[in-house]
Amino acid sequence: MTDINDCVPGRQVRVLQAGVPRVAGKTGIIVEVSRIRRPPSGPLRERVTIDVPGHGEVGLSPADVEVLPE
Repeated sequence: MTDINDCVPGRQVRVLQAGVPRVAGKTGIIVEVSRIRRPPSGPLRERVTIDVPGHGEVGLSPADVEVLPE
């Protein structure tokens, strides 16, 4: 489980779990980190967009990724 503050664009991460079974366990690069609130009165959602080679970009929560050491 990773904290949103550890997710920095350009860092390499491993996907722990995802909605797409073939993405779980793969590594990728963080492209975007966002905190959004939709609708404006709704809860704050944290999202990390990861570029997984051979699959494309995947949006996950920070709890679903592990930041790898540099």
